[in-house]
Amino acid sequence: MTDMNQLDQSPVDDEAAPLNHQAVVAFLASHPDFFLHQPELLEQLRLPHPERGTVSLVERQMERLRQKVSELEKQIDTMMLVAASNSTLFTTFAKAQQRLFQTHNIYQALSVLTELAAELDLSVSIRLFDSLDNKLYLSRQAFEGFRRARFNPRSVYLGRLRKAESELLFLQPPQLGSFVVLPLGEPERPDGILSFASRDGGHFQPDMDTLFVEQLAGVLGRLIRHWEYSREVIE
Repeated sequence: MTDMNQLDQSPVDDEAAPLNHQAVVAFLASHPDFFLHQPELLEQLRLPHPERGTVSLVERQMERLRQKVSELEKQIDTMMLVAASNSTLFTTFAKAQQRLFQTHNIYQALSVLTELAAELDLSVSIRLFDSLDNKLYLSRQAFEGFRRARFNPRSVYLGRLRKAESELLFLQPPQLGSFVVLPLGEPERPDGILSFASRDGGHFQPDMDTLFVEQLAGVLGRLIRHWEYSREVIE
C-alpha cells in the first residue's frame, strides 16, 4: 500500500513532479485510511486557528462538528417555527372556508374574507366581471393587460404592483405594499379576481406557497357559479 514513506522515497530532482497541495489532497482522498497507519503523525499535526493560535487536527474536527450541529439545530428551530406558522394558517383558512360554505351571496362572502384579512393584518378585494354593483365590477377588457403581464405562466401573482394595477383591484391600495392576486373560476376566462394586500412591501414573495389561498379562491369561485345558477333557475 502506498503511504507517506513511499512518497518520501520518491526521487527528488528537477524532472520530478512537484508535491503541491492538489497532490496531497488527491493522495489523502484516495487513501482514507492513511492516518490509521500513521497515528503519531495525526497527533503531531497542528492547524492554524484564528483565536487559539494552533490546534490539533482532532480539535479542529470536533470544532467543525460542533458548528455543524449548531447549524442543524438552527435549521430545525426554523423548520419548527415554519411548521407552527403553517398549522396556524391552516386552521385560520379552514375556518374561513367553512364559513364561506354557509354564505348565500357575494356580500356575505366578502364579509367573511374581510374578517379573515383583518386577522392576518391584510386587506382583501373581490372584483367580478359581470357584477351590476359598481363597487365590485371590473371591466374584463381593463384587466386583460394585467392578466397577460402578471398571470403568465402562473395563474397566481405575488409581489408588488404598479399604482395603476393596484387601483384596478383596490379602492385604496396600500402604498408600496405587496399583493397576492388570483382568478376566480377558470384561469383562462375567470368570473372575477380575488386579491389580498399587505402594507409590507416584502410580505408577498414570488416563491411563497399559495396552497391555502388557492383553495380559498377555488371555494369562492365555485360558490359564485352556484349563486349565479340558482339566480337563473329562480328567474
